[in-house]
Amino acid sequence: MNKYVIHSVSMAAIVAILFLNQPIHAQWPQWRGPFRDGSSAETNLLKQWPANGPRLVWTSDTVADGFSSAIIQNKVIYTTGTRDSVEIVTALDFNGKMMWQQKIGKATKGDWPQSYSTPTVYQGKLYTVTVLGELSCFDSKTGAMEWKINIPTKFEAIGNGSQGEVFCESPLVVDDKVIITPCGKKTTMVALNYKTSETIWTSESIADSSFFVSPVLVQGKEKKLVVTSTKNHILAVDFNTGKIAWSEKTSSPYFYIPLPVDKRVYFPNPKGNGKMLTISDDLNSFHFKWSDTLSVSPMGGTVKLGNQIYGTYTNSKGLFCMDGETGNIVSVNKEFTSANLLVADGMIYGYEDRTGRVFLVKPNGKNTEMVGSFKVKEGNGPHLAHMSIANGTLFIRHGKCLMAYDVKQP
Repeated sequence: MNKYVIHSVSMAAIVAILFLNQPIHAQWPQWRGPFRDGSSAETNLLKQWPANGPRLVWTSDTVADGFSSAIIQNKVIYTTGTRDSVEIVTALDFNGKMMWQQKIGKATKGDWPQSYSTPTVYQGKLYTVTVLGELSCFDSKTGAMEWKINIPTKFEAIGNGSQGEVFCESPLVVDDKVIITPCGKKTTMVALNYKTSETIWTSESIADSSFFVSPVLVQGKEKKLVVTSTKNHILAVDFNTGKIAWSEKTSSPYFYIPLPVDKRVYFPNPKGNGKMLTISDDLNSFHFKWSDTLSVSPMGGTVKLGNQIYGTYTNSKGLFCMDGETGNIVSVNKEFTSANLLVADGMIYGYEDRTGRVFLVKPNGKNTEMVGSFKVKEGNGPHLAHMSIANGTLFIRHGKCLMAYDVKQP
């Protein structure tokens, strides 16, 4: 892994489908937020930061080492990390006090021993995937393990073959199904019962390996698709049956973080061949609406605000703003380097992976204006963990440390 790498339904209807019977204050229950698009519904947040950044509320060094994001539900924070060659999952209350901590499996060895995957919380249960492919389900309140399966053994999974068969996926849990992408000779994607781990369906194999990608959900009038990419393919799987609806072998692999936009999905590419997919109303086909030549930060991803898509380049060329309809560049702000991004209350938050700088950006017409920044001083290693935001609090993970910043308006 590169060292600085790892007719449309209304939003309200999608919320109801995704989080039926879940508390309405489950602000950040999975990888990249409620819709896996790096976007939050938080309001009344600061529009400008003080000179030294927002107030640091607390720091915890109990979560062990990793690139896992913090997820939040019922004002409980969950994340994974690695300590003494073992991956662990930690639950903290909103004051940063540990509630429980459990071992979840052996860690990988070598240059990157950290945990990669971000957990998912659903219906009072917490799901984790270790780098060696152990998928576990915990009681989210007590930390008691309810079941565990070994993905490579159960599904003859290949995983990310370029990295010694490691797994970096964050599980997608929707409508009582746990969706993972083992890849292998027998199957590509599988759905498990969220309570029992019983296999509900397995898709056919496309003879490929997985990559640093977590799937996203696309909702149609009568069915849903799970859209993702493997190392050499972009594909969609019928959520109810497991049948591969369509797939496309790509001439330029390495799509990392898909951005769902209603019935479109943008796949940025660090090699400069990003693609916007438009999916048909019946979800049975797709076409490439446009392609770009941008070398997008592989681990940072992109976000959408209005009709525009924002991301950072792989090098130091800045933060770009792209027209989501055409793929044309609207503006570039060269103040910034490669970063992961999130959107909340009309503002863009960024966390630079090389410098550790966290910044706040105000979109201003065709331009972007930085209205606050600070440097993360705690923790160790590259700054690869994605930010999270909930209840007016911004969570930053750096190695062994998790920090909470107050970004609410007074």
